[in-house]
Amino acid sequence: MNPALGLCAVLLAGCVTSTDTGSSTLMVTGDWDYTASQTSPTAASITGTLIISSQSNGIFQGSANASENDGGTITPLSGTIAGQTVNDTTVDFDIFFDPNGRRHVAAVVRDTMRGSWVETGGATTMAGSFMAVRRSGP
Repeated sequence: MNPALGLCAVLLAGCVTSTDTGSSTLMVTGDWDYTASQTSPTAASITGTLIISSQSNGIFQGSANASENDGGTITPLSGTIAGQTVNDTTVDFDIFFDPNGRRHVAAVVRDTMRGSWVETGGATTMAGSFMAVRRSGP
């Protein structure tokens, strides 16, 4: 396994467990401009919008629309978002562009999220980094 990918997986797994209740002080509702890079297994870039439409007690949900460019093909992506705030500065959420979901963990500073994402499906693991900047919201 790629050492960077292994580190990413360890960092993501260690951030939150299914029994965490989230934080109600970090509000992430609103429209976010989303950019991501895929570094494994092949290079690709993803751009789009996250719409986090509801949040209660740290649990949030919404939708995502994006385009993935692998250097030769542009693929439209859309799906749902489900996640939670882990504490006052960290979010953990999945974007379900397909049934597997891409797990995102990020630090939030003012109106910007920065972090890593990973998706495992079958024998393939995709991973990379992302940034989202809030366009509108509270």
